[in-house]
Amino acid sequence: MSLADPAEAGSSRIPLGDTFDSQQAMIEIPSTGLKFFEYRRRLFLAGLPLPTPPANCEIPATYLVPAPPDPLPAIDPSDVTSSAVQRLEDVLKEEGSEELQETWENGVGRIARNLHDGKRLARGLRLGLVIKILKASWIQDGLWPKDELGRPVKPPNSPIIEGVELFPENSISRPEIVAEVEAERKS
Repeated sequence: MSLADPAEAGSSRIPLGDTFDSQQAMIEIPSTGLKFFEYRRRLFLAGLPLPTPPANCEIPATYLVPAPPDPLPAIDPSDVTSSAVQRLEDVLKEEGSEELQETWENGVGRIARNLHDGKRLARGLRLGLVIKILKASWIQDGLWPKDELGRPVKPPNSPIIEGVELFPENSISRPEIVAEVEAERKS
């Protein structure tokens, strides 16, 4: 098989059973790059298996795959928040609160030690909350960089990649973004 011919994804191809009907549209995606990454991301968010390369180790230029499904619905954090998690949320809700010694002593230090020790927490935490807890522990340990005045340095913003929408499912519900993207395509 030449690299110019499209190929179907490997053995983890999405089954056409209960989830998809037999009339599902097939799309052609490149085997590398941003489009392939976005396709894998959509499968991951929908809880489906990822495509694997063919067994013969020849990676084709493109794959013929089922159209990506919609992501699974997000879990509403208010449904799973306990009073302990809510107190932690309240302690860390202010910008820069992870830098304060008082915050560390109000339970953040204990949770950080449990995270670092690999212990299982009684309640799940939002990723944003875990990041604040880890940042607080790095500040306490002296691992977080500080400016000339001894204050923790704010990390740089992530770079914006032109033409790549990182969260396309969010922009669909925002008509102003859809209109802006359409205007850019026409020009």
